Amino acid sequence: MNHVPIIPQTAPTWRDSVAQDAPPRPRGRTGRTRLALDTLRHWLGLVALAASLVFGYMGWRAWRENPAALAAPASGEPVREIVVRSDGVLDRAWVETALDIAPGSPLMQLDLPALRERLLRHGQVANAVVARRLPDALVVTLEERSPVLRLRGLDAQGAEEMLYVARDGSVFPGSNYDEQLIATLPWLAGVNLLRDRAGTGFVKLDGMEAVADLLSTVRSSAPAIARDFQVVSLARFAADGVLLVRTPEVAEIAFGTGEGYRLQIARLDYILDELRARGPDAARIRSINLAVGGRQIPVAFEAPENPAPSAPRRAAPAAPAPQPVREPAPSATPAGQVPVFFRI
Repeated sequence: MNHVPIIPQTAPTWRDSVAQDAPPRPRGRTGRTRLALDTLRHWLGLVALAASLVFGYMGWRAWRENPAALAAPASGEPVREIVVRSDGVLDRAWVETALDIAPGSPLMQLDLPALRERLLRHGQVANAVVARRLPDALVVTLEERSPVLRLRGLDAQGAEEMLYVARDGSVFPGSNYDEQLIATLPWLAGVNLLRDRAGTGFVKLDGMEAVADLLSTVRSSAPAIARDFQVVSLARFAADGVLLVRTPEVAEIAFGTGEGYRLQIARLDYILDELRARGPDAARIRSINLAVGGRQIPVAFEAPENPAPSAPRRAAPAAPAPQPVREPAPSATPAGQVPVFFRI
């Protein structure tokens, strides 16, 4: 009787439950070459993707910072429109004259910084932005200075011209201002105009911020008094911070910069009302010194004339027209005037 040996079956392990899907490792030369080429193509694809991302980002940055660098100048369209945006009175006709762009000039060949400098040569322009708007438009955005005072000066050729002064002290010949607006601006006196180094403009004037604050305050709190401001002088501003104002009623009103303008204007309004109540025969007011502060304001009057009884009474001479470049009289009370203190 033959005995067949019984081979015991072993229990399954974790290796039997895992799928063995890995391809067999190439053993020949051809298989190894194919594997190397597949690996090379994989890395070349990653490098190409990274390069496209880098160059795409660089192109986007170049387009944002300088669009002209991405376009060929020879293929640029000529300028067909100039768009002007301004917070003042300058219009497109003025901008076109100031820029002086030759007809048919390609938009992409324009030197934008040079065009901006042409605009800034005019003191009326405080800031300017010049930009391209494809395909054929030039956009100009202007920030203008507003005139506070006016005066007469000489241009570079020696001819007399009207000049305007802004809050920051800039002196410039204005354009496109309304005549009614100009008529409301007081004249400026007590200053020396100096040419700048380039010889095309003027050195900025000190004290104009104080003048602008005074004018804005009086226009808002006492418009009737503001309309009578004829001349504002800076003759004493550098020495003691005093602004001198001339009106038809008073030859000189002194405002101090050390005290609020609103309180000084209220005192001036009260004094003028009291003096007007005395009637038209009251003596002419020579000066009111509001700069001293306090409740006692020095007021000087013209001395009355006392002609001999036999002599015929002379008619009062007509008041001379205001001279914008002539300074008001000094604050000291000269002979022939009656100084008093007006108690508020």
